[in-house]
Amino acid sequence: MKLTTMLTAVAAMTAGANAQNFYLENTQDVGILCDYVNTPGFFIGNNPSVIALDGDRLFIAGYNNSGAAANLKLVKIESIFGTRAFRLFNLNTDPAGTPIYDINVPAQRSFYGMTYSAGAGVLVSFDSGGVGTAGAYRLFDVDTQLNPILVTTSPSGLSARGGAGSAWDYGFDGLGFDYNGDGTKDGPLAAIMDFASYPGGVQAKGPFGVLARESAPGAADGLNMFAARKYDGNSVDSLGNAAAPVMNGFDPTGNKVQGTIWRDIDIHPTNGNVACRASNDVVIGVRNASNGVSTLAVVDNSGAAGTGDPYAFQIMQRCEWITGGASDFVIYNKYGAAANSPIAAWSQGADVTGAPVALNFFNSDGTAFTATSPAGVLDFSWDAANQRLAICDFAGRKVYIFGVNPPAPACAWASDACYADYNNDGGIDGDDVIGFFAAWDASDACADVDASGGVDGDDVITFFSAWDAAGTGFPGC
Repeated sequence: MKLTTMLTAVAAMTAGANAQNFYLENTQDVGILCDYVNTPGFFIGNNPSVIALDGDRLFIAGYNNSGAAANLKLVKIESIFGTRAFRLFNLNTDPAGTPIYDINVPAQRSFYGMTYSAGAGVLVSFDSGGVGTAGAYRLFDVDTQLNPILVTTSPSGLSARGGAGSAWDYGFDGLGFDYNGDGTKDGPLAAIMDFASYPGGVQAKGPFGVLARESAPGAADGLNMFAARKYDGNSVDSLGNAAAPVMNGFDPTGNKVQGTIWRDIDIHPTNGNVACRASNDVVIGVRNASNGVSTLAVVDNSGAAGTGDPYAFQIMQRCEWITGGASDFVIYNKYGAAANSPIAAWSQGADVTGAPVALNFFNSDGTAFTATSPAGVLDFSWDAANQRLAICDFAGRKVYIFGVNPPAPACAWASDACYADYNNDGGIDGDDVIGFFAAWDASDACADVDASGGVDGDDVITFFSAWDAAGTGFPGC
């Protein structure tokens, strides 16, 4: 057995009920988007900070890691598995209707949130350093046309700060929320975390659920933290039950998140379970039928519980639900590993109870994925439809895209394409017939020697044509 085949087999065996394997499928070098000198037309910032993956599309924004304000762009990368192309987000229009592709971001500030849902759009946020900045949150239509088009922008004085991630919230049943009180669920809300001060300190409890689009044409209330708010941490239903996720309570072990300078949120698309980040901790809430949470689980990353964490105020604490597999879990970046550790060391997993989920990362050939990150500044995006995970490495200016399926073992004859020598032992003889028919009988893809996409009688004809001729006149023989 070849070494790579053995490694793949071993890797497959390591994934258990509380483990997940990921296999590298593609690497996107996005350094070109961080080069203002040579590619100013697509400059997202000095480093990539947030991403959203959907099929062969990757949406990306960045960080102004400089000493002065800078104009940054948001970019859509198309055909990431082929010949890629770049398109700019239309961030606004001027009074004459001309598209504006730049947003002025202060020094050492960034886009901190980006989330996508089919039909809902891409929701992004950036932090200007203060609350109420117009356009700190923006919603884009990326599905009905090639160029991302601005749909909604948060209004001046009524916008969340933008220093944390956001999520689409479809509620406990995955059907969304009733926007207008007519008893019909209309769609998702934008779940926004904020650490700016609100009356009564309600922001400490958890997310605000707001309309991302106007409630009616011309209402201009989309992404308005007051007029468009449908729930917050004080919301209750008619029976007095919490009607929103309150995330700063105690879990069954008596542990709670150590601080409420919220950095990120993600919400499970079908059951509404919530994951949040603050103080380098992860808090996971199980949603109930009132859209509150029935239980919390806190993953305390400080070492000893309650002792504080030197990374408590670290920006870009991330979390993302991984869904659609044998069991769903949250992936997050845990600060505190040694500098220049492998990305796999910074990336941790936790299930809905807070129990660890072992994450194993491999290259496409089954060998260990060992790319490193200086400080673990990462972002995650999960494409549930295609079961792919994108990991954005801030410092390395790369986005790694992983699948969950181990690579298929290479066919022995594929090295030189001479399928007449099926076992690739250097001779064409009866052993090749035995090997071919064993694979053909098992419908092994390696028996698809005519490359038709299926294993059938035509492959037998094709194989024997080459075998009878001892490979003469056939490619690779």
